[in-house]
Amino acid sequence: MIDGTAGGEAGRPPLSAHLQRNIPVLMGGLLLWTAGHFGVLAVLPLFLHDQGYDARSIGFTLGATGVAQLCVRPFAGWIVDAFGRRLPLVLALVLLSGAGALLLVPAGWVVVANRVLTGVAFSLGTTAFYTLVVEVAPAGRRSEVQGYVALGLTLGIGIGPPIAVGLYQSLLPEGSHPYERLAAIALGAIAVALLSGACFCATVSAFRPLGRAHPYSLRTNFRREGLMPAFLNFCAQVPYTGFSAFLPLWAIGRGVGNPGVLFVGSEVGAVASRLFAGRLADRYGRRAVLMPTMVGVAATLMGMSIAVGVPAFFVLAMGYGALYGVAFVVLPGLAGEAAPPAGRGAAINTFGLGSDVAQLLGPWGLGLAAGTWGLGGALVVAGAVALLGAAAYLARWRRGRDTP
Repeated sequence: MIDGTAGGEAGRPPLSAHLQRNIPVLMGGLLLWTAGHFGVLAVLPLFLHDQGYDARSIGFTLGATGVAQLCVRPFAGWIVDAFGRRLPLVLALVLLSGAGALLLVPAGWVVVANRVLTGVAFSLGTTAFYTLVVEVAPAGRRSEVQGYVALGLTLGIGIGPPIAVGLYQSLLPEGSHPYERLAAIALGAIAVALLSGACFCATVSAFRPLGRAHPYSLRTNFRREGLMPAFLNFCAQVPYTGFSAFLPLWAIGRGVGNPGVLFVGSEVGAVASRLFAGRLADRYGRRAVLMPTMVGVAATLMGMSIAVGVPAFFVLAMGYGALYGVAFVVLPGLAGEAAPPAGRGAAINTFGLGSDVAQLLGPWGLGLAAGTWGLGGALVVAGAVALLGAAAYLARWRRGRDTP
């Protein structure tokens, strides 16, 4: 069981033996998961561009992920509360390896099929993962533990996209078919997803699945407490859609040869925020940390819309990564702590609904914005969504309904 008694440095609860084991295992599994997931995500816009897709078509194709996530969401919360945290998490990584295998097929439908299966895995996997991370930590150190585990996300995003983009651009000789280059990425994604699932098998959870005591109904998947975190999740994920899907194409035309270096920059910036933002949120409250973060995300994306050359893009990517890292140290805990343990999966599932809608409307909406105002205009629109989230959170605080 997790030791939640007072103690440790500055009166903070100590980390139990189980948690000391879970942190590196969760970090390693998350590193592998995100390296494969975001590596594929970084390559697919380039692949579709090479196949003759325009920005709108790329956006609508990638938006299939959001459709799949929304279709799974009415079941994910119930599955995680009824069957536990680890089994659905491992199943999600098996599904993700299947999504990678689809990219080995040289057919026009495979990218949409990959995005659909990726969406299923993402919806189920993130619900199980965030629920597990929230409940294994002592109440006074949840944001801090989120930050430690999220270093795996930082390293995965920093490693996966530049390697995947580099392999896609240079692995095979000039003139090779895009499907041949994509196959190499697919093989790596399969292996990485299976290794990630093996890591998650080694986690320890004190939660006992509810089983038959938790029969399915639509209400078992959602909780009202997760609605505001879900909206904030949406407002943070839409900007990431702009960063991951449209910024690479924009940056290539503005003097960046391998846009994968921007993912390296973002994760360099995220390292410090992952380590220290959680402690600040635990000490001063999540509101004091989250609102300035959302404003900063908007500023960096709007700066990227006018940047030129590698140095400017790299610095802005570092700033964006640091701020995005803060948001996702704070947000899962905001959702998970709002519900009792038996309904925590449902609360996290509601939180994940914001990501689903962002995965759907983000690519589609930003694709339309890019078709109308150019790729730079799409980045400005993405930044405006982050400002909307900050304004909504501030308005709720002023009404006195928010808890830090």
